[in-house]
Amino acid sequence: MEPVAFLQSRLGASSWSAIIEAGVTDGNLRGAVRRGTVQSLGRGTYALPGAPPDVVIAARLRGRLTCCSAARRHGLDVLTDPERPHVAVPRNRGTRSALAVVHRGDTVGSGPLVPLLDALATAARCLPAVDSVVMVDSGLRQAKVRVGALRRRLRGPGSVEARRILALADGRSGSVIETVLRLALRQAGLPLDLQVLVPGLGRVDLVVGGWLVVEVDGFAYHSERAQYRADRERANGLAGRGYVLLRFTYEDVMYRLPETVAYVAAVYARGR
Repeated sequence: MEPVAFLQSRLGASSWSAIIEAGVTDGNLRGAVRRGTVQSLGRGTYALPGAPPDVVIAARLRGRLTCCSAARRHGLDVLTDPERPHVAVPRNRGTRSALAVVHRGDTVGSGPLVPLLDALATAARCLPAVDSVVMVDSGLRQAKVRVGALRRRLRGPGSVEARRILALADGRSGSVIETVLRLALRQAGLPLDLQVLVPGLGRVDLVVGGWLVVEVDGFAYHSERAQYRADRERANGLAGRGYVLLRFTYEDVMYRLPETVAYVAAVYARGR
């Protein structure tokens, strides 16, 4: 195997030992470095020019990306990109680094990423509940994970709390902001259903108490006149069926969440 092709299969960076074990000769590796198609980063670490920093750090530590760092690269939605990559190393290795959040033990197999289920199991023990649920919701929505398989991964220290977090997940959630608002409304004690089918109108994001519809809009919503008109027809249709509609923006959920929840609770408390 050529060194460039191998490094591409490892997302851009790897250790000398892993490169040689894959069948790349030391001569071919040195030749690629001379040509500038591969960079030697020192301490036996090699990378393609422009390799992602988190992948490079994991290669330097002889580890694999895990937790939210791996989940993101597996294609899941992540609430907040980590300031430092999360890297899994063997349990018996005393690795420390100011460049990464180091996790010990979840390194079975090879490659730049731990398996998705292992990454989510680590996240359930490592991250705030809302961050973890956002990723699990995304995995369920994309049919990349199953609750039963993930639950079986949650054993050992911290598993009780991790399973409690898993119980909050719901693959019907349509987006990150919908997950965030759903969790906050439920924490406030509001009776809530999600992705409710309203005959003749389609599904709505959230329904509180059977009558208060709560919908959230993403960044680029309602940019076209036709969509604007359809939104008004939908709002009128809900009113005609006895629903009250509240709509919130991305900014309302991500930057003004306490005020948004308080407003929903106040409207619900006043009654239909």
